[in-house]
Amino acid sequence: MLVTGVETRGPRVSGFGRDRRPDAVAALAAGPLVVQRPACEGALNPRVEALYEEHVWQAFTATDAEPLAVGGLEGVLSDQDRLFKWRAVGPGVTDAQLAGLRLASQTGAALFRIALAEPGTEVEVSIEGRRLRYPAKRGREAGASNWQTATAFALVTGAREDLAPLVLTGPTFAGPDGSAFTAYREALHAYLKGTNPEAAAERALQQDERAKDWGFAMPPAVLLSQLVEGDEESFNLALADALEAHRAYYQVADRADDPDASVNLDILALACHARRRGWAVRVESPYLPHNLLQAVEPL
Repeated sequence: MLVTGVETRGPRVSGFGRDRRPDAVAALAAGPLVVQRPACEGALNPRVEALYEEHVWQAFTATDAEPLAVGGLEGVLSDQDRLFKWRAVGPGVTDAQLAGLRLASQTGAALFRIALAEPGTEVEVSIEGRRLRYPAKRGREAGASNWQTATAFALVTGAREDLAPLVLTGPTFAGPDGSAFTAYREALHAYLKGTNPEAAAERALQQDERAKDWGFAMPPAVLLSQLVEGDEESFNLALADALEAHRAYYQVADRADDPDASVNLDILALACHARRRGWAVRVESPYLPHNLLQAVEPL
């Protein structure tokens, strides 16, 4: 078992399984790679948790016969994203977190079901067993950032009915993206659709390389490319690399206080998807809640 508490000698693997380090391959063969996480000091403020519960009630409760506001769904998705990360300071996932994951997955899917509906009509969606009506809308609520978040939650939960509208739409369905994450989002969408994912993943790798000195964390393009390639061994090598890069980024300055420090939702989503694909995840880390991964059933 290799414990990676400090940075290793450069990446273990590059995109599409290229440039695999022989020592990294040998370490993986000898046992699981272990990526430690610094202690997370942040505690969830009960008042914040109560406020988020209030937001859920407001978003899903109609005050008259009119349809509900789509913006309320966007707020719930954002709240549940932060709430899951704040709660992820523990070693495993609690029942409350599992419930929050399902809520986030269903809420993200609902945003894009609404976007798929014919403009000017109303659409009914189901969230936690509640039938809710919304005006069909193809606006910023169905934008690229929300698509990435919603897709990550759907991959974590593995709910096909939640993933379906995200595959049917995509990150630019409601308008152009234009961010540094564009290529990754397009590659993830291409992979999920099965439409020329190799070329899209290559563009994401090129974007990732250009962004190395831009000073912000990029999504896990190298990790995604191993799924596209169908390379289980390289996926595990890239998974350890991605977690170490996440850890290094959030150890700088006051980033350790950010809720994103405790878990990387995009990495976790790809790890859950790999498990569902039937691959063994041979990386152990508090960043990858053990009971959540073990609960994933291969398709």
